[in-house]
Amino acid sequence: MIRLILVRHGNTFESNETPTMVGAQSDLPLTAQGRAQATHFAQVLSTDGICPKAIYAGSLQRQKQTAEIVRDHLQLASPISSPEAALTEIDYGAWEGLAQEEIIKLWPREYADWTEASNWPVGLFGGTKEGHLAEIRAWITRLRKKYAPGDTVIAVTSNGIIRFFYSLQENEWSLIVKERQVEKLKVKTGHFCELHLFEDSIQIHRWGIKP
Repeated sequence: MIRLILVRHGNTFESNETPTMVGAQSDLPLTAQGRAQATHFAQVLSTDGICPKAIYAGSLQRQKQTAEIVRDHLQLASPISSPEAALTEIDYGAWEGLAQEEIIKLWPREYADWTEASNWPVGLFGGTKEGHLAEIRAWITRLRKKYAPGDTVIAVTSNGIIRFFYSLQENEWSLIVKERQVEKLKVKTGHFCELHLFEDSIQIHRWGIKP
């Protein structure tokens, strides 16, 4: 079994700022709090005796900065594998840079369908849901080939993409989508999920954990 730990990057908004929808078009850096979150995550890994074989990150600086902080704290010699397409955030298109209230006002049905049932708002987002899922599955296949049972891999990504990793457990995902409960899979900044990759199956061991 290969242990894959997915962590959402640290915070990118100051306490006095209104959070907006930030995806692949919004390359924001970490705030001081975001850097502290990444450091705390790394400290937890160190305390638990976890020494990853590799650290992966998407293309955005908030993802790469989080990965760099973890690598430096753990004093790992290997470089960060970035950009990893499977981890780069969704392009939110017309929603990029808008506050939640603005999106709900302009696209109430589309926003509800996306947040509650993960229905891709065609014509509003860039790329496709199928494209992201294909990237994730291909990357999981590469991880299985590259690493051995007992190895741990750290991957820094973002909230929009993390939900798609849950879909690898198809039965549980189908039930959550059917009941329109996808929002409960939201992973907060600095929080992490742990997946166990077996030869022919994937088990979600922990989800949305605060370090």
